[in-house]
Amino acid sequence: MEKSLTSTNNKRQILYVFLLFFIFCSFVLQGCANSGKPHYEVENYLLDYIAPTFENKAKLDTTIRIYRFTIASAYNTQNMIFRTNNHSVDFFNYNRWAVNPADMTSDILLRDMQESGLFRGVFSRYTVEDTRFLIQGGINDFFLRIGDTGKVAVISMEITLKDSLRQEATNRIVFQKKYSREELLTDPSPNGYCQAMSKALKNLSQQITTDVYEAIKTSKK
Repeated sequence: MEKSLTSTNNKRQILYVFLLFFIFCSFVLQGCANSGKPHYEVENYLLDYIAPTFENKAKLDTTIRIYRFTIASAYNTQNMIFRTNNHSVDFFNYNRWAVNPADMTSDILLRDMQESGLFRGVFSRYTVEDTRFLIQGGINDFFLRIGDTGKVAVISMEITLKDSLRQEATNRIVFQKKYSREELLTDPSPNGYCQAMSKALKNLSQQITTDVYEAIKTSKK
């Protein structure tokens, strides 16, 4: 009887040892897995700046709709693209644009034209409001150029202004112009890239708004 009890106790002890060993191994393996490649948080960036101001210009009694911009396939991504030569592209692993550059650019232009006070109404592609003038845009370049002289934010686009009241479709284009801007980074980080691109877009937005205003003012005479 005593031998039977002793044998049972020994088996229990062996079982406890194996159980503790299994738990220990589980913790070790989990620790090894967690101590492997470190986890990084992805930073998301948005272009932003104070909207340009326009003085000594009378408000035009007209309405405009801004459609979603198109974008060249190479830059049709939320990745923050950079280039070191004309034949290759790369992007930052842990830094991204918060939204596609085409949407980001057209949304900011919409905001700037609305806040300019130069037009009776400026509407987005989502509204059903009837508008006379239509703005279409296409982004041709949107990247960071890295060269011997430093890092430069590069943006170029094409803007088309159409008059929907003109009967002939081929005659509806009021103007089609290309715009480009480069801004040298004062801070070589991704945040500095975002700041430089914001400055570049502000300059283009002011030019585009002025050109649209003057073209509409002339066409309405």
